[in-house]
Amino acid sequence: MKILNHFQVQLPWFCIGGFVGALLVLSVRYTEFGNNRLPEVQPEECVSPTLAIENDIPVKKPDQDPLAEILKSAAIDGNMVILTQGNEAWMAPNSLFDLFLEGFRVGEEIEHLLNHLVVVTVDEKGFEKCKTVHKYCYLMKTDENFSDEKFYMSKGYLDLMWIRNKFQRRILELGYNFLFTDMDVLWFRNPLRRIAITSDFAFASDFFFGDEDKIDPSAPNGGFMYVKSSNKTIEFFKNWQDERVNYPDQHDQDVLNKVKVEFSKRFQVKMQFMNTVYTAGFCEMSKDISKVCTVHANCCAGLQAKLLDLRSILEDWKAYKSIPPWAKEKETFRFRDHGICIHPIGKKQR
Repeated sequence: MKILNHFQVQLPWFCIGGFVGALLVLSVRYTEFGNNRLPEVQPEECVSPTLAIENDIPVKKPDQDPLAEILKSAAIDGNMVILTQGNEAWMAPNSLFDLFLEGFRVGEEIEHLLNHLVVVTVDEKGFEKCKTVHKYCYLMKTDENFSDEKFYMSKGYLDLMWIRNKFQRRILELGYNFLFTDMDVLWFRNPLRRIAITSDFAFASDFFFGDEDKIDPSAPNGGFMYVKSSNKTIEFFKNWQDERVNYPDQHDQDVLNKVKVEFSKRFQVKMQFMNTVYTAGFCEMSKDISKVCTVHANCCAGLQAKLLDLRSILEDWKAYKSIPPWAKEKETFRFRDHGICIHPIGKKQR
């Protein structure tokens, strides 16, 4: 009773002190990752701070919507998910999906992010494969058959890209921020640490031109894209999809590149184009493995070519991890130029 009475007397001061203490903790945490970066997502067994992202629309989760239930279960701090999409060809044994999952498992403290990954499949066989190895799988039903490999810029490929774009808008309408990653992206470190907290959109870039905030000449890569859910980003997506009528033979990424300047002004959205030092790709590889978060098999056509070169990247990563810490401090290590798509000729290196 003595402790309780004392607590009641001191309660107002305790609340004020707690509030100030919380501000100090948040200040320290944001300093650690940079003043304008998203906080790093912690493993579930750790105490995770609230991800500092605010939406200006209410979260709508219909009770009977299976997608809403999956998002609710997978969400980071209630309002953000990681998304990827695949089909039977990409999710067959020893194909891209297995390689994609392995990247998380051999990466640096990112395996827990799989607890927040929703795998969207476009065919039944891909869905069945997903359920055998992953917790959160969603079958996106379509009128077309997307089970086989869709070659770049074919009609099937274009249709699939625009269907994906419409599905992403649905995620925003349900009130969730998302980071979409293609399955041909290997994750080695947490890229959320490289996304500015002020960004409505953050894109990986095939080539980086030195300024993350400069919209031109930067070109967005829709295969690695963060979007914050808000009324303005939903309207952005609606108008983006309407533009397909004007560009029937182009995919969503190319159309976005044409309208990005106008749309960013019209909808007052903040765009970020991420540095390839951290979100690298076959178009422009990072020179320093110690900084790389992700590697995307861009500038590379064909499933088999992507598989061969991504496996080589994974081998290089494993070799790097085996190097003693003291050796890493003395020398800079980089990925080798080898494979079908990865070669120095005609490639801008950074």
